[in-house]
Amino acid sequence: SKVPTIRVNYRKTFAADNQEFNSDLFTMTLDQSISAGNFGNFRYNLRGGIFVEQKDIPFMDLLQAKGNQLLVVTASQFNSFNLLEYYRFFTNDKYAEGHIEHNFKGSLLGRIPLLNKLNFHLIAGAKALVMADNRPYTEFSVGLGNLGLGKWRFLRVDYVRSYYANQKNDGFVLRFNL
Repeated sequence: SKVPTIRVNYRKTFAADNQEFNSDLFTMTLDQSISAGNFGNFRYNLRGGIFVEQKDIPFMDLLQAKGNQLLVVTASQFNSFNLLEYYRFFTNDKYAEGHIEHNFKGSLLGRIPLLNKLNFHLIAGAKALVMADNRPYTEFSVGLGNLGLGKWRFLRVDYVRSYYANQKNDGFVLRFNL
């Protein structure tokens, strides 16, 4: 689309016996998918949030980044981090995250003789997470999409490398586009 989608949300938790457990959270999401014509598709999702007041609230009410520890995922998990452990990052303060991805379709691999017959799509992406009380977490990925035989091309394989606090981690993720 030519115009990004903007969503603003407000979450109020209340009715606890202890007033310190009540909290207010504002979040905003900006996402868009852009067609680059013969050069493929670009999409992004930016999200940020802030708690009005930093309190010692229960773990389930904290804002948590979407992690993944599975080797096989669905394509709908664009807004999650590929190599991030579940419940690794959570906050009761401010945070921001960004997910970008470009599917080059046949614009790059289609120019290589013999490889162009396979009709694979080169896909590159980056993800970042910043929380007030943690160091930044980043991921970079490169993958092949449109894998399969004949009309059944619903697989994608990504190589992902993540960085956090002088630690590097890498792995492969298999995606199903259903």
